Amino acid sequence: MFPRGTLQRFATAGGVNSLIFWILWELLRISPLLEYITETGAWAVSWIISCTIAHFVHRFFTFDGRRDIKMTMLGAFTVYSFGGALSTLTYNIMFNGTSLDIRLIFGLNLVIWGIFTWASMRWLVFGYKNDGSPAQ
Repeated sequence: MFPRGTLQRFATAGGVNSLIFWILWELLRISPLLEYITETGAWAVSWIISCTIAHFVHRFFTFDGRRDIKMTMLGAFTVYSFGGALSTLTYNIMFNGTSLDIRLIFGLNLVIWGIFTWASMRWLVFGYKNDGSPAQ
C-alpha cells in the first residue's frame, strides 16, 4: 500500500469517492430532476454529496485522524466549496463551450480538481508531513 499522504494513496481513495460521485451524477442525469436542476446542477449536487463522504474517507484512509474533526471538517468543506464552485464553473464552460463528449468533460474536470483537492487537503486541512506528524 502507498504511504499516507501521497498522491497515490489519495488517488486510491479518490477512486472510490469518484465512483460514488459518478454514480450520483449519472442517476441525476437520467432522473426527472434533471429538468429542474440542469446538467450543471447535477454536477454540483453530486459534488456536495460525494465531498461529505470523501472527507471521512480521506481522514481515516489517506491522511490520519489526529487533527480535531471540527477543524478538518471546516477545512475540508472550505476546500470542497472552493473546488466545487470552480469545478462547476469549468464543467459548465466545457459543457456549453465545447463539443467534447460529456463523460470526457467529467473525467477532465475530475482530474484537474482532484489534484487541487489533494494538495489543499494534504497541506492546509490535515497539515500532513511525510513523517506522519501534523504540521504546526
